[in-house]
Amino acid sequence: MKFIRNEELTGFCKMVGSNLRYLRTKRGWTQSKVGEPLNVRFQQIQKYEAGTNCPSAWRLKQLSNLFEVSPVDILDSGYIAKCCQQKEPDVPTLT
Repeated sequence: MKFIRNEELTGFCKMVGSNLRYLRTKRGWTQSKVGEPLNVRFQQIQKYEAGTNCPSAWRLKQLSNLFEVSPVDILDSGYIAKCCQQKEPDVPTLT
């Protein structure tokens, strides 16, 4: 069964890709570093991040394990905003 690529699907794939890019860059990892344990080339990670390809359920599980987040986090359209709103724990200053 072939899916027809419509605006909704394209938007969803781009949102998932943005979340993946956020998770990767937050850790300072390259696309190659993400692809290596998944046995895919950096080009595939690049396609996920661009929203050109959407990860399968199995790949989503692998990615969530790699990034130590829930698959639901990767699929959450508000995930990046939630992460940016979280406060860093107060660190005592030396005086």
